[in-house]
Amino acid sequence: MRTVPVNSADSHAEDKRKQRAANVSAIGMILLSVFLSAGGQLLFKAAMNDFGVLELSLPALFRLLSNPLLLLGLVVFFVSAVLWLVALLRADLSFAVPFLSVAYILVLLGSVVLFHENISLLRLSGFAVIIFGLFVIARGEQRKSRA
Repeated sequence: MRTVPVNSADSHAEDKRKQRAANVSAIGMILLSVFLSAGGQLLFKAAMNDFGVLELSLPALFRLLSNPLLLLGLVVFFVSAVLWLVALLRADLSFAVPFLSVAYILVLLGSVVLFHENISLLRLSGFAVIIFGLFVIARGEQRKSRA
């Protein structure tokens, strides 16, 4: 049997509990959006590496818009944006936005693997801080939703 809150304090506490649960349930959608966003960025970089010199001319614009990697990157990025909007229907913005930093980590890994970029120890340390911060945010929300 479900209990109905009898006063505004109980109602407010119930609303907060529901929102925390919604935040946790939106993590999958948020992360899918972030993964696609990172994939789009990597596709953009691959397209621009293949493009060569970029001139401000009509032929260059047509060449750019006919690049399959760039077009695929735009599609992937668009899908990521739609998923992000759906996730924002459920989750608090202040909860969802820190997960965008996962894209930094994915792009870092993709840059090393796909483009053979050199990453300094200082940059890796910064990414470790980002990962730790995301862990703290996600764990804090999960614990609150169980309470």
